[in-house]
Amino acid sequence: MDVENRQATEEDSPTDDKVFAVSLADIELLLGMTDIGPSAETFHQYAKDKKGDRENQTMSLSSYFRILWELSVVLQDETIHLSSRHLMPGSTSYIMSNISSCDNLEDAMRLIAKSYNILHGGPYNRVEIRDGFLLYIIDDSQFPYMVKNEDYIHFTMECVLIYLQGILSFSTSQDLLPLLHKVYTKRKRGPMKSRHMSYWNVPVRYQSGQYALIYDLSAATLPITIDQLHMPSSWEIYDHVIAMIARTSPEEEKRNLAVTERVRLALEQGMIDQQKIARHLGYSVATLRRRLSLENTTFRQINNRALNEKAKLLMAQGIHINDVADELGFSDFRSFIRAFKNWNDITPTVYVKNLK
Repeated sequence: MDVENRQATEEDSPTDDKVFAVSLADIELLLGMTDIGPSAETFHQYAKDKKGDRENQTMSLSSYFRILWELSVVLQDETIHLSSRHLMPGSTSYIMSNISSCDNLEDAMRLIAKSYNILHGGPYNRVEIRDGFLLYIIDDSQFPYMVKNEDYIHFTMECVLIYLQGILSFSTSQDLLPLLHKVYTKRKRGPMKSRHMSYWNVPVRYQSGQYALIYDLSAATLPITIDQLHMPSSWEIYDHVIAMIARTSPEEEKRNLAVTERVRLALEQGMIDQQKIARHLGYSVATLRRRLSLENTTFRQINNRALNEKAKLLMAQGIHINDVADELGFSDFRSFIRAFKNWNDITPTVYVKNLK
């Protein structure tokens, strides 16, 4: 998907009361890339308009990740010039295509660590099982950073952990926060300008030797549910991270999401009627359709995608196709089979066989 199709909507206007607020002062180096192409629209909204007093200006954590995606496309570097060893666009998709064949989350984590080590050219990532926990560890002590600002590196790496959480939850179709035990960061304990660490609902260990996500060992056996016939794009991963943040955000954060993401959230929460969702978002049905059209989608497309994702998750859990059809509200299993084949070009039976 092109950058132009992921433009910030008028709901993305920044406020100072974001629960997961990102201080513009913390990303001064990022916002300093002012020669970036105009297609990075969300980036320019902050880079140009907020030069005066960045110490007192914030953006939402969702907007920060949207900017990262824009810049990764424009710069043709998925590290966004953080590393002297650039990652070509498509690197994340390549890794996701590899882990689609993994049996469980532990195998996927080990392959992710190995893949990023190969791409970055060093042993910076590793996975351990220790004291009944599953650890993904990032040791950046020898990493070839292009910047020397320690605070900026800490902030960026802490957000890398959120992005990694997104990759892992995307891979398993699971919310992994309930299985998370602790987060490690190398930052010293003390006041921070940004409130991005509020995303985590677990203790954070400061002044650690590495950055790390510590999961309950039961997470290791979660099955991988990535569709091998449809490898996710870079934007789909960022889109998933943004939605993941929204699911843990209070209402004021949710109001700053694109309308597409807000509709998808409502669908995930059990609302299925377009009129009810429009009312829930404060729109008429006509206004909702117009807003979605501006984001190059329709309610039907969002609903079909949500149904497709839920169908795959249920089948990955061993739920019979007939029961999946009932769960999703289809009149009979034949209607579900037709819909699933239209979405994925294969039948549910073939999809289940591929999973096995």
